[in-house]
Amino acid sequence: MITRIIYSAFLLFTVAGLGICQSTNGNLAIKKYEQSSLSARLSRLHKTREDTARVNLLLEISSIYHRRISQGAADSSIMFARSAASLGKRLHYTDGYCEAIFIICKTQLNKKNLPAAEQILSEANGELYVRLLLALTEYCMERGDPGSDQMKKALVYLNRSNRISSNLRSRHWITESTILMGKYHFRMGQMTLGRNRFYDVINYHKQIQDKAGEAHWWQELGRFIPDTDSTYAIEINSLGRARTLFRQIGNAKEEAECWNNEGYLHEAHGRPDLSEKSYLRELQILKSAGIDQKQPSCYHRLSKLMAKRKNHDKALEYALLGLEKIKALNDSSQLMKTYEVIGDLQWAIGNHPESVKFFKLALSTGNWSTSHAHSLLMRLTNVQIEMNNAEEAIMFIQSFVRARGNPENNVDKQLFALLIGKCYAKIGKFRTAERYYAEVIRLNDVIQSKPRFHWYTVTNIVGAEAYLAAAKFYADQMRFDKSSQYLVNALSSANLTPDIERECRYMIFKNDSIAGNLPASTLNFRRYVSLDDSIHSVTKDEQLKMLKANFKSAQRENDIKLLKNEALLHQRQLQLSEQKEIITYAGIFILFCLLGLTYNSFRIKQNKNRQLEAKQDVINKKNIELLKLIDEKELLMKEVHHRVKNNLQIITSLLTSQSFHLSDQSAVKAIDDSRNRIEAITMLHQRIYQSENMVGVAMKSYVSEMVYNLEECFDTAGRIFFAIDVEDIVLDLSQTVPVGLILNEAITNSLKYAFANGSKGHIEVSLIKTGQERLALSISDNGVGLPPELDIAYSPTFGFRLIKGLTADLNGDITIKSESGVNMRIEFNQTFTNFSFASTTDHTDMIEI
Repeated sequence: MITRIIYSAFLLFTVAGLGICQSTNGNLAIKKYEQSSLSARLSRLHKTREDTARVNLLLEISSIYHRRISQGAADSSIMFARSAASLGKRLHYTDGYCEAIFIICKTQLNKKNLPAAEQILSEANGELYVRLLLALTEYCMERGDPGSDQMKKALVYLNRSNRISSNLRSRHWITESTILMGKYHFRMGQMTLGRNRFYDVINYHKQIQDKAGEAHWWQELGRFIPDTDSTYAIEINSLGRARTLFRQIGNAKEEAECWNNEGYLHEAHGRPDLSEKSYLRELQILKSAGIDQKQPSCYHRLSKLMAKRKNHDKALEYALLGLEKIKALNDSSQLMKTYEVIGDLQWAIGNHPESVKFFKLALSTGNWSTSHAHSLLMRLTNVQIEMNNAEEAIMFIQSFVRARGNPENNVDKQLFALLIGKCYAKIGKFRTAERYYAEVIRLNDVIQSKPRFHWYTVTNIVGAEAYLAAAKFYADQMRFDKSSQYLVNALSSANLTPDIERECRYMIFKNDSIAGNLPASTLNFRRYVSLDDSIHSVTKDEQLKMLKANFKSAQRENDIKLLKNEALLHQRQLQLSEQKEIITYAGIFILFCLLGLTYNSFRIKQNKNRQLEAKQDVINKKNIELLKLIDEKELLMKEVHHRVKNNLQIITSLLTSQSFHLSDQSAVKAIDDSRNRIEAITMLHQRIYQSENMVGVAMKSYVSEMVYNLEECFDTAGRIFFAIDVEDIVLDLSQTVPVGLILNEAITNSLKYAFANGSKGHIEVSLIKTGQERLALSISDNGVGLPPELDIAYSPTFGFRLIKGLTADLNGDITIKSESGVNMRIEFNQTFTNFSFASTTDHTDMIEI
């Protein structure tokens, strides 16, 4: 565990040392660029220099490849993103580096390579780390069912991202983590918990009066809460609150988007009249705000809604208006939606070849989402089956799977099983088809046993539609008992619609008639007729209701306007008379209040001034006493250093005198070495008591003077050249002594042993910073080097042992190499000590020797 913590800390320190703090305010999506612009961007890449503009260009190219589904596109995306990350790292371009790492992670997830995406976490820290964790969470949630290993892994990622974003105090990523936790609860069927997480974020933005943020998260709640009958009202309410706020801040684009979402919800819950109103309101806002780019999509939705209501003339009118708008915009990217709408209309009027043509064009033109692509594939397959082209449909499904991959969740697997089963049934391979229908029913039971959840337009046949499809298959095989069993299951399904019930009743009527059960068949036929009449009369009833409602609404609005005008006139007269009285009394009251406040503030100010003057006198007296104490302590410490220096000089003199009376050269040599060491310490104490303060020692001048003294002592003028490289470093007194002794010992050894027989050479001395608080002391010469038989680690010489001991005092690391001379390098952390008697002058006034 300790090893892992140390490794993590080292990794963070390394990345921080590269200047990349990895903070990011991005979201969980990769920016979109026009696919057609790839060639132009690749051409520009060869002409750009290695700067931040090149990083951004590499990211744009990588993003375009990321959204392509062609073979090798994902690998190209990763390659360009890697180049962007490498260049961004060298340039210390944090935003570029972070975006590149995020694209690599998302692309690996697109390749379904979760382990590779997890490994990218080791290249991130801080907010980027949280962003990657949330991307992994989203991936696992989209592919896992409640209770699965994927969902358990998603919860682990979520808890880690919540903890880290809280520690970082990053409001942006706290919000993103909280929202994704809400979506996790929705995925698990925990509606209240999920809703509360969204409310936490909404309330925060409301407290700070951020209407844009509040509106956004109301809209997201309306979009992402699972769509059920019990949540329908919550969805509509959330979207209504969002569009009210968007209208207040003048954001017409998002207000229109809210109307679009409401239209979809009304349509999904069988309210086509409300759906049409919402889509028309969206279109009106887009036109008045001049947002042309969004209008074709709105026309497409209206066209599809009209087609669903069997109003093909109106559907074709909206489709042509959308196509006209696309041509005016010269926007080929929206053609795929037009192809889809025209394909639906051609199918509705029975022109099947044209329908197949436009459905295939739609699938090949756009980069559809998975759910939308499956919806198109289902319609295309049904048309091909009606045209007796089931074998061609199977081949197209197989090519579709090869291009986009196998279905990942049970809802998509069920849809594919039904499509293939219908194809095999059409070409007469009933045993093969029955296996696929059995899989449809098996998956139906599995899906219905878990909470209903989707991310909006998910194409599915879950529930009544699946049972009806199986019933039709067995009825075609004359297996009416099996067919009736599935028809009963369909009628008891929670999502039974009038259309499906009508088909079920008609099939039960036929099955009972064949079985001779006439009373039951009669009852089901009556129910079928009743449903058929009500469905076919819906359009007329809706039109009449709409006309009546519009007429009543217009009358009511006129009456309300008249009443409002009369009430406003009367109210205005009353207000004028009341305002005069209110203004008079208010003026008198405010005058007295101002007089009272003025007098009160004057008295308070007087009292505060007296208190401040008394406190200032006490503070001034204490400051004078403290300054006296500081001056006394400084004088005392200077006297101590002066006496220590004098005592050390006496010791030096005694050693010098003793050396004159010794005949043993080794003893003389030892005394000389000791004298040099004592002089190094003496020099320090002299500089300390001569300085203005005693905070630290400026090493640049100290090292220069020490080298000069040693040159004079050993008489090396003209023979040994010294190269000194010392940065402007001020060392604490506790570190200056060991550093001075190490320098003295190392330089003395080089002067004595490195240059035999008076040979010439040079000695390099350096003291530099290698990190924020990390220093490196280096002494090297080009002399004869160390003897080969000498083991540095176990050297018995006093000099080496002294240097090692002093290095230990510094808590440093020593490295000694003997290559073309001797090179000694010591690395240690710079420390600082605060003295209670330090001068009150600026901290830059260090000891200058």
